Amino acid sequence: MFFFDRAFRSFFIGGSLFSVMAMLVWFGQYPVASKQFSTLLPMMWHAHEMVFGYALATVTGFLLTAVMNWTRLESASGYRLALIFGFWLVARLGYLLDAPIVWVAFFDMAFNLGLLLHFAIPVVQKELWAQSGLSAKFLLLMVANGLFYANALGWTAFSQLNAILFGLFLVLAINLTMMRRLVPFFTEKALGLREQQQYKWLDLFALVGFLVLMVVVIFWPMHWIVTLVGLLLFIVHFIRLWRWYRPGIWKVTLLWPLFVSYGFMTLGMLMFAAVPVGWISLSIAIHALAAGGIGLLCSAIMARISLGHTNRNVFNPPKGLIWVFVSLAVSAIFRVIFPVVFPHQTVLWVHISQLGWALGFLWLSVLYLPILTRPSPPKETGILL
Repeated sequence: MFFFDRAFRSFFIGGSLFSVMAMLVWFGQYPVASKQFSTLLPMMWHAHEMVFGYALATVTGFLLTAVMNWTRLESASGYRLALIFGFWLVARLGYLLDAPIVWVAFFDMAFNLGLLLHFAIPVVQKELWAQSGLSAKFLLLMVANGLFYANALGWTAFSQLNAILFGLFLVLAINLTMMRRLVPFFTEKALGLREQQQYKWLDLFALVGFLVLMVVVIFWPMHWIVTLVGLLLFIVHFIRLWRWYRPGIWKVTLLWPLFVSYGFMTLGMLMFAAVPVGWISLSIAIHALAAGGIGLLCSAIMARISLGHTNRNVFNPPKGLIWVFVSLAVSAIFRVIFPVVFPHQTVLWVHISQLGWALGFLWLSVLYLPILTRPSPPKETGILL
């Protein structure tokens, strides 16, 4: 069946629709919760599902498709892919139906294991050692999710929040790796530019430094070292963003959201630097990375990859797509900026942000449902990536 030929179809549309449902449920639970989700407090459920449910689904759709293109192996296709997607879906529905946490954990960890194996084994078979870093991150994501469930089941004192932060930073590290490979390439192709020189030392510092920030935020969130690492990372990523930026990006619907996303990630690193001194709350810093960074990046990646891999022209996206990104950008501004400037109305700003997120992904789902659930047309002039 064509729907399970490649992972981008099922995981992109599944992740997009799930993010709408999950955000609307969270809207009803914030700020006064009325239920638990398989013994989880609503805030922990929301945070876990945005990272290990929505964000990881988009990453899965992209990278399980990419590894098949890199290796020319049918590794995550057909019944194997359907099984991995089924594990992911059952875990998401398990929470919403208040299933026993042990069963939710079983299916969610089975999804994590399937993702790891179907990415790492083809990489090893074809000796694509340049992709081993991504394999390691998928393994660590499985560890992070395992620590979350171990706490939920009473097996460990490692907190659910720290496990979620562990997962969030790993997903963002994967996203930053994707951005380093894709953003300069997309920019050059869209604007007809010559290939820009990239500095390996800058890329290495940007990624390794981000993983260092992950460690210090998890274990010493209020230590001055968080401020130091956050400031240094902000400078490094700001330099790289400035080097990539071109004024012409604002004319390309599938390009400017990537830069706005990176801008929010860079701002988030600065905000983490302000947490130990009490200027910014940890929640605001987290949402700069998540609501602004992941939301815009994953939606833009989904929108572009879906066109390229279904033989459509990536320079001719569906009409009205721009409003998806406008809605998600506005949602991020209300979630990250407004609570800092007008803190007394935080509940209102969060509700507006939740509705903006849900509206953006609902419209994205409407636009791409026909593209992802129907056989591909004859090839146009699009570019796969």
